[in-house]
Amino acid sequence: MLWIRLLRLDGRKHSTRMLNREILVEHYSKEDVLREIVKYCRGRWCAFLIEDIEGSKIMRYDRRDFRPIVLDNVEKFRSYLKILPIRTVYGTVHFYKKIERFDDVKDLTNILASEPVWDIDNSMMEWRKTLQAAEIIYDFLEGKGVGRSVYIKWSGEGIHVHLNSNSISEEVYSKIHPLDAAYSVVEYVKEKVDEKIHELNCKSLRVENKIDPQRLFTAPLTFHKSLNVVTVCISPEQLDGFSIDYVDPKKYVHYLSLIHISEPTRLGMI
Repeated sequence: MLWIRLLRLDGRKHSTRMLNREILVEHYSKEDVLREIVKYCRGRWCAFLIEDIEGSKIMRYDRRDFRPIVLDNVEKFRSYLKILPIRTVYGTVHFYKKIERFDDVKDLTNILASEPVWDIDNSMMEWRKTLQAAEIIYDFLEGKGVGRSVYIKWSGEGIHVHLNSNSISEEVYSKIHPLDAAYSVVEYVKEKVDEKIHELNCKSLRVENKIDPQRLFTAPLTFHKSLNVVTVCISPEQLDGFSIDYVDPKKYVHYLSLIHISEPTRLGMI
């Protein structure tokens, strides 16, 4: 595991050193990278982590017209890559009815669906415990009949366990705002698995509910914000076979995620 420790950009947890521009251009010129990022981002409000001589900054609006950033096709993504030094791509947990103007992403009634996500954070040295925590959450969801709707991303230092937003039925969304539904699902599962997570006996491990009106999560196959590694999806059924080497940008191993597979179900089943 020495190589990934050396990829730390410096001794501070959230510092960032600029990646060589050629490395970014090469990575984001790969067709599979472009397709997976756009597949994840379609329908979401997106953001970029930009690196330039002034440092790093999050960009959520197009500077040319101040419209929210959307990535609904590969060509649009390519057009941004031509003019911006993009390091990391993010998408909200929310899907919107429309994203055309500034007000669209401020209007909570414009949210069509929200995706439950369990954010597992941990020390890199305890990465196997992180995988075990993800497996505990996945096993619980599988037991509730929505296992095929789960996709899992290694985000750089931790794991994001996603439950496809279509797993929450339209009937539920008609009674509960999508944001509240997603938050409640994450919180409910978190409470149900808390004892098993505690049994892992890992003080640095945290399972968090970060669902909020503007929450962003890293897209698959994009660079981590402060490590020279890429986000990759892991097969939920093969978590025990994951190697930390899979996040090496030169030889990443990415499981083609089930982002668009859904099993609509009643919230009560979860």
